[in-house]
Amino acid sequence: MAWIGKVPETCDLCKEPMFEAFVDGKTEMGPWANMCLACHQMFGIGLGTGKGQKYALSGKKLEG
Repeated sequence: MAWIGKVPETCDLCKEPMFEAFVDGKTEMGPWANMCLACHQMFGIGLGTGKGQKYALSGKKLEG
């Protein structure tokens, strides 16, 4: 499985550039976001169905 569409360049939460990987996931605040790994660790609810998926910046799915 791969990311479809343009791969995000910056984190939706902290607005910083993303390096090596990102998570498309649900936040503890409720909404979903494309997050850098640091923001996912702080605000994400995990990986897996209904939680989030981790992708390499190439768009290749890594986990979840």
